Amino acid sequence: MFTKEEQQKLTELMNSNNDFAYYFNKVSNECKLLTSQISHELRNPLTLIKSTAQLIETVNPEVKNFKYWDQLKEDIDGLETLLIEVSKFNHSESVNKQKQNFFLLLKSIVSTFRPLAEQNGIELSLTIAEADIPYYISYSLDSVKISQVFTNLIRNAFEATESGCYINIVCKVFAPSYLTIEVQNNGRMIPPDELPTIFRPFVTYKSGGSGLGLAISSNIIAAHNGTIEVTSSEEKTSFIIQLPLFE
Repeated sequence: MFTKEEQQKLTELMNSNNDFAYYFNKVSNECKLLTSQISHELRNPLTLIKSTAQLIETVNPEVKNFKYWDQLKEDIDGLETLLIEVSKFNHSESVNKQKQNFFLLLKSIVSTFRPLAEQNGIELSLTIAEADIPYYISYSLDSVKISQVFTNLIRNAFEATESGCYINIVCKVFAPSYLTIEVQNNGRMIPPDELPTIFRPFVTYKSGGSGLGLAISSNIIAAHNGTIEVTSSEEKTSFIIQLPLFE
């Protein structure tokens, strides 16, 4: 993963040097192909292992009492999830943008989390100024990929919060240049030493995490010509997404 400054430098080099752009894209595509092939080769035996474990449990139900049986199944499911995440990461830079009502998309995503918020005593809100809504009504984006980004960010916010906390999605417009969507929460602070690597693939600081969720989100936002940054203090953690207003 590249920093914002490195991405800008790469863009400048690719725009000014056709040979550099060609070979950079070639290496990138070869890496994606290799990752896809490795994932495929791992998925087949993993599927066989999982089906064999299911068959063993069906034929011999007593294995459920085996000390490490549940751990075995959890590890298999974990590997299966990791391969799915690797596939998502491999395709995260490919987007199919169409004109969408961005605000309605965000409302829909937030609404899916409302039952969870009520259940856990967390205040969940979506904030936008009335005058800014028109800028969100017809915006070019990949709705599936963007939904993936905000679902991941909001889910992470729930994992960091507890009863009495808030999660707020704040939409703003800075015409004529860009708009921002900020996912805020006042839960656990992200330690300062984790912030520089938080968007790197396979870097995770939580148990059971693949380390790909934020890396995928970063790639998707970059594919929309935007940026994603994070700030965190004892008072508030914010993931700030900036997207161009007009292209």
